[in-house]
Amino acid sequence: MLTLNIFSPEKKVLEGRQVLEVTLPGSEGQIQILPGHAAMVGTLETGIMSYLVSGEGQARAAISTGFFEVADDRVTMTVETVEMSGEVDLERARRAQQKAEKMLQDATLEPQQFRKYELKLQRAIIRQQTVAGS
Repeated sequence: MLTLNIFSPEKKVLEGRQVLEVTLPGSEGQIQILPGHAAMVGTLETGIMSYLVSGEGQARAAISTGFFEVADDRVTMTVETVEMSGEVDLERARRAQQKAEKMLQDATLEPQQFRKYELKLQRAIIRQQTVAGS
């Protein structure tokens, strides 16, 4: 068993949750963590993380950038934002996607504004995928 902790600036999302495995969107690609995993620290990218709970199945969440640590069968994640699949407002995510796509068509956007809307589009799509994969 692994002990999973997920923290964001706003809240403790999970603390001390016993899980069978954790899958994270790491900066080097997807990382699957199982009991007995070697100690490591890494960065997280915006994406979908999941964990498997004995007798309950898989839970998913949309996360944004952050860090994770694995040590002694404990996985601790600190992320900028996290939204569990059951918390996602699908219609709001669709509207955010449409707005970002519209803004990205504006040829007068400054590079920083363009990047801002690229990230908004990415988050909106990931939030929808989190629900779709549940």
